[in-house]
Amino acid sequence: MKSNIYSIFVFVIGLCFAYLISFQLTQKEKQFQHQNLKIESQAIKHNLQIKLQGDAAQILLTINRWRNIDDINQYWLSDTDKLKKINPFIEGIKFFPLTDYKKFKLPSNDIINSELESDRKRQLRNRSHLPLDAEKLNSSHVYSGRMNHTYATQKTFNLQFPVLIESKIVAYVEVSMNIDKLLRHKIDTFQITKPFSLSEDGMTIFSSLPKNMHIDDIFDKFDLTIYDRTWKLTIWSSITPRDKELFLIFTVLISFLAALTVKLLSLYYLMQNNIKEKEEELKRIDDEFKHSEAKLIQSNKLASLGEIAAGVAHEINQPLQVICIHTEMCQNNLLHENYHLVEKSFKAIVNQVDRIEKIVKQVGSFGRDTELDNYKEEKTSSIFDNVMAIIINQYKQDGVELRQVIPPSLPALFCNKIQIEQVLINLLINAKDSVETSRNKIVFMKAHVQKNNLYIQISDTGCGIDPTKINEIFTPFYTTKPLGKGTGLGLSISYSIIHQHKGDIKVTSEIGKGTVFTVRLPLL
Repeated sequence: MKSNIYSIFVFVIGLCFAYLISFQLTQKEKQFQHQNLKIESQAIKHNLQIKLQGDAAQILLTINRWRNIDDINQYWLSDTDKLKKINPFIEGIKFFPLTDYKKFKLPSNDIINSELESDRKRQLRNRSHLPLDAEKLNSSHVYSGRMNHTYATQKTFNLQFPVLIESKIVAYVEVSMNIDKLLRHKIDTFQITKPFSLSEDGMTIFSSLPKNMHIDDIFDKFDLTIYDRTWKLTIWSSITPRDKELFLIFTVLISFLAALTVKLLSLYYLMQNNIKEKEEELKRIDDEFKHSEAKLIQSNKLASLGEIAAGVAHEINQPLQVICIHTEMCQNNLLHENYHLVEKSFKAIVNQVDRIEKIVKQVGSFGRDTELDNYKEEKTSSIFDNVMAIIINQYKQDGVELRQVIPPSLPALFCNKIQIEQVLINLLINAKDSVETSRNKIVFMKAHVQKNNLYIQISDTGCGIDPTKINEIFTPFYTTKPLGKGTGLGLSISYSIIHQHKGDIKVTSEIGKGTVFTVRLPLL
């Protein structure tokens, strides 16, 4: 009787113990799965945001070329066709004027307008989220509208770009992106592997849930913000917690209670270690993301130093030769006791050493790694002087003439000095390389101030850039130079640096005549 009681007691204790262990393991496993879902959601969010932001940057680059209404009328068809060819996910591009639409000579299918006042009010009401005043624009200058149904299974997402002429908003360009086609491409190319769905205000935008996936499998929801729209990202896991199964195993196989308890405890600690490793991995990924841009800038800076190393070596070699000559003269003069000549030679040697020290300091200052937020007020003339000291000998060695129009009284600039010097050196190296095969090897560098902005223009007499490639030159790792000559990072990093300084960099080019890069930087 007692044995039965003890057996029942042990069974009950074992059952309770099994239940507690099963409950704890289930919670830890759910936590581990949710951690995996969080990592996957970050990957999906990053993948989609980078794609849409990259597409928006291409569109902005095209729109920023339009300086007036005549430019819009002249280039609309060619620019929109080019954008559609570059990006297969663009469904359509429309023009929504805010001024008299009759000024715009565009195809009727491409312009959103109506002479009926009621229709016009409806159009404006549907775009009430768009600012109509240039001063109210945010820094990204990209907006988004609600999701549209194109046909039964696909939806489009509108990106809206303001068109500024003389600091006034005259229109918006609305670009419809086929979200279904874009996400299907990401899945087909294995950039996204987990089952997921997107929704907005309760309406499903996209779903990749397999037919054999149960709707009650473990999932989690996250916010996905694309410009000013917030979507819900839902991710399913193919792994299900083993709460009921473990409970059944512990109740039926009570004879294996001790062994199973050890195993469950081992799994419990293993789950904890896995969670800790995932947390550390998330932290490492976050740190790498924060410092990746600084590393790219530094690598491009070192690549630039490598290209101009020959010029720097030549510049140092000249004072070294002078030092050698004066050293021999000192020996001869000491033998002949011409001490006044020895003193003169020593002074010449000291001057040449000072010259070498100055060159080394300039190159060392440029090559030093700097943080992205190291901003302070800098003399503009000092920036140009340092750039010229580093680059001029490479120009002389390659037989390239560098003409400058730099006013001595330029105002101070609030900037990261080393980074601005890096941009100018990148542009000057590119200009020098572009005139290598030209008959007249000439590069021009000009600077002037206009409307509280510093404009720096670097032009060359080189071969020019193919119009079909001009939109790609700021893309990372894109280069037209021979293998081993360039990294393809210079213009991309220069664009990023100027953007961080709240400025912009633009390019115009003509085949056979040359290229002009214009950098705009806001003054203090």
